Amino acid sequence: MCGIAGYAGSFLPGLAARMNVAQAHRGPDGQGVFEAPAVGVALAQVRLSILDLSLAAAQPMHAPDGRGVLVYNGEIYNFLELSQDLLARGHRFTSTGDTEVLLHGLMEYGIAFTERLNGIFAFAWWDARTRELLLVRDPLGVKPLYYAEPIPGRLLFASEIKALLQHPQLSREPDFSALQQHLAYCHAAGDRTAFKAVKRLPPGCWLRWQAGQPFAIQRYWRPPFGQEPIQDHQNALADLRQQLQVATQRQMVADVPVGMFLSGGLDSSLIAALAVRHVGAGLDCFTVAYPQADNCLDHAAEDLPHAHALARQLGLPLHKIDLQPQLTDLWPRLIDHLDEPLADPAAIACYLICQLARQHGVKVLLSGQGGDELFCGYPRYQVFHAMAGLDRWPLAPRRLIARVATQLPGAWEGRFGANLRRARRVLTELAEPAATRFLNLCANTPQAEVTRIWSPAARDALGAETFRDDCQRHIAATGLRGLAAVQERDLAIYLPNHNLNYTDKMSMAVGVEARVPLLDLELVNTVARYPYAWLLGRKTKVLLREAARGLVPDSIIDRPKAGFGAPYRKWLRYDLAELWGDLTAEAAVKARGWFDYKALQDARARSQAGQDDLYLLQWAVLTMELWARRFIDQPSAGIPA
Repeated sequence: MCGIAGYAGSFLPGLAARMNVAQAHRGPDGQGVFEAPAVGVALAQVRLSILDLSLAAAQPMHAPDGRGVLVYNGEIYNFLELSQDLLARGHRFTSTGDTEVLLHGLMEYGIAFTERLNGIFAFAWWDARTRELLLVRDPLGVKPLYYAEPIPGRLLFASEIKALLQHPQLSREPDFSALQQHLAYCHAAGDRTAFKAVKRLPPGCWLRWQAGQPFAIQRYWRPPFGQEPIQDHQNALADLRQQLQVATQRQMVADVPVGMFLSGGLDSSLIAALAVRHVGAGLDCFTVAYPQADNCLDHAAEDLPHAHALARQLGLPLHKIDLQPQLTDLWPRLIDHLDEPLADPAAIACYLICQLARQHGVKVLLSGQGGDELFCGYPRYQVFHAMAGLDRWPLAPRRLIARVATQLPGAWEGRFGANLRRARRVLTELAEPAATRFLNLCANTPQAEVTRIWSPAARDALGAETFRDDCQRHIAATGLRGLAAVQERDLAIYLPNHNLNYTDKMSMAVGVEARVPLLDLELVNTVARYPYAWLLGRKTKVLLREAARGLVPDSIIDRPKAGFGAPYRKWLRYDLAELWGDLTAEAAVKARGWFDYKALQDARARSQAGQDDLYLLQWAVLTMELWARRFIDQPSAGIPA
């Protein structure tokens, strides 16, 4: 687990070393640089030692025959099986980790070796013989990889955007389409980032660069939605249990202590139970909590009692940290690590858990991330499935219901207010086509409210573009229909650009590796072929709940989903009023030029009055301003003080 960076096309002395410094937090255990000035290529890496802690596994790693050089970030879980094939073909290894297996696999099979990998990874392979630079990202996008062309023909790449910003000619012009998506979804869609000049390599893709030619991007993996569905339910249930156990077991391989996120929800609880079956009790678990008094507006289900109960049952030490609203110092620091204005308070909880784990000597954490996307765990899937028949209703009554629903209060306190807020979100979408309805439900803020707060200049830059457009184009390009289409969208865009993005950045900020057993490639390839009746019924995650019976208490299996995050509504209404006032003061808003001052204050006033739930929009605005101050305004952004 590391941070990688580099460039090709024109040599710049010292640039690779500066890129390493910019993301040094990702690799506190070592660093290295390879430079080939004659061909204008450099590769850099900072190392977090997880497998084979010796210098034999240091990077950049050179092919013994001089053919090429590798820098690599991640874990290949099937590296032992792959090494046996390579040994049979005459390869010899001097280390015991997975980096050298990847190196020799590329030497033996070239780019085709990528399709054999089961793991989380991003790597760069410089082939000195063909003078090609190959960038590859894992199938689900667990590990990040960004690239840019500061000058045509010259390619930059890195694990984090701040490393790219070390290039003196890289433009920092914001991408307003991406910023609009951040306001609505908390993340950018597709390959966009908040910078026009910076793109993310999509999951399951490789990029090939050669001097004098346009670089090419090609997809090597797609989830097998639309293939012949699995039909034998009983065998599928037994197979799922076995695959879950195997995935958890192989993702616990490490030469350092392994622990777990434990929220008290189904996904993390199941991973914990499976881990205990493999190694026994004693694995450290980590969670966050906040006072129930802070839950007055969000009214999220309480996780902590379930986490405590499971930890006692499994004999696991559970370490807890309390979330507090005093974020004026912490949140800007986290935005520096996120690189993008990713406006999800869950990033704070993730960071604090990882920080606590590192303080206890744990360098690897197993996470339940991906379970909701893979097994249809979000309520929006149920809504999409349940409302499919409504598309046959006449449009007029649907429009009437949607119009009436807009009058429901959006931010009352207590359970009744929370239920009203959820009902309003669903009912106001009745008149929309199915895919549009789903993408609107994915958003935290309606398009009209996002448009309202933009300045005239920002509106001109966006034209008629909506935050849905990139996702709608993506869905259309897949050729999928129904639930498969929207589930694929979440796996391809929401998961890597949002949940996995902040999990990687927050864990690596403190030198911790987060692994995701529920996104094991073999498991994903199986579950994507399940009939939807096995995933959705009266409850979500139908087959996963069945597989968990006997491993996890029924009280956890049968409880409703609780979001992982923080009580941001209460914080914004009461605790962070001063921060809101400072960052959205009229002078600051006009100086930035992105927002309409009066519209911002109106959005806050309606939320404070309980009329509308626009608190996450407010959080996004604060995040965007802090991000702009850090990455747009500071000419030296990228190397923290």
